[in-house]
Amino acid sequence: MVLWLTTLGAIGIIAIIPYGITTLMSNQSASKDIPVSLVITVNSIAQILQLFLLVLIGVRLQKRVGLHAPIVESFIYKMKIHTISKKWLVIGVFVSFIGALIIIFFDLFVFTPFMEMPEDQTTVTIWWQGLLVMLYGGVTEELMVRLFGMTLIVWLLAWITKKEKDNIPNGFYYIAIFLAAIIFGLGHLPATIQVFGELSTIIVVRALVLNGLLGLWFGYLYWKKGLEYAMVAHMSADLFLHVLFPLVFY
Repeated sequence: MVLWLTTLGAIGIIAIIPYGITTLMSNQSASKDIPVSLVITVNSIAQILQLFLLVLIGVRLQKRVGLHAPIVESFIYKMKIHTISKKWLVIGVFVSFIGALIIIFFDLFVFTPFMEMPEDQTTVTIWWQGLLVMLYGGVTEELMVRLFGMTLIVWLLAWITKKEKDNIPNGFYYIAIFLAAIIFGLGHLPATIQVFGELSTIIVVRALVLNGLLGLWFGYLYWKKGLEYAMVAHMSADLFLHVLFPLVFY
């Protein structure tokens, strides 16, 4: 299962390469002495190795805290085929749509009026690159943030309080959902610094809100329905945010 999930995540890492190239080429602060292809290759290999380690830990801890990837598990371990809930798939996509609209609203009307986007740092991507971002966000990031990060937080809370899988308080899961979303938002600060050249309170809050808000929903889906539902919801959110909504709002 670890190798299977790592392979899926690696596909997402490869899929985001065109977007990464566009971002690096748009960033004039990037060193001209280092070929973009070399930077992308080294970074991709490092991400795949890191992903393998995170997936390994996440899968090992999952069952100890009652979190699952039921569809993948039934396929890998040749168990009884898990029934896919079309209802929850629709709910996941719908809430992601509403959440993406809220994010666009905050970006355009709450944060942007108080910020100045450097003209020489503006990244223009092609719509198909946004489609590829869906694979990275929906699969790779969910493996890193939810399978590893959220699972680890729940396990640590249970270990500290000596709770077993069957009596872990719901509050532990809510804490893990929130912290994983915050950590994910903080993880975008290096890229944010590249864009704005500095960090201010409004810029940090923007990164946390825009990148962490929907993470609360993805975490809830992972807990209640399974990792695959979080992946589908995340992919649909990226479709709205990186492909469809930019055509309308930007």
